[in-house]
Amino acid sequence: MALIYTLVKRRDMSKGALEGAQLYYAQTSVTKRLDLNTICSRIEMYCTASRGEIILVLDGLIKVMNEALAEGESIHLGEFGSFRMVAGSKGAATPEEFEVSMIKKPCIVFYPGTMLIGTTQNAKFERYVPKKDAEAS
Repeated sequence: MALIYTLVKRRDMSKGALEGAQLYYAQTSVTKRLDLNTICSRIEMYCTASRGEIILVLDGLIKVMNEALAEGESIHLGEFGSFRMVAGSKGAATPEEFEVSMIKKPCIVFYPGTMLIGTTQNAKFERYVPKKDAEAS
């Protein structure tokens, strides 16, 4: 399988680009959504655990991760990767001027482990050309 991409025309952001210059850039697309039930069914094919047992374990993992992230912990799942919560803020001239309201909305960052890094290193790409564009060429 390959990652599907389309070409989109955007402003040229490179250094020294002429005003109004545009280039085509690749933009990958999600082809399907894999939901929790499908994931559990697929895992069931690789082990002796039932779909219900897999859902229980994944549900427990999600609850533990929520608690840990809320406490500022970094979660390490071996070769799968790690998760942590990060947040930036607006600046203040002095520590006394800084207020908690200056902190931006936090987000969860995922760092892939060795098991998933191989997936990115071996990625293949396939261009999607809409039918109307293909006929015009």
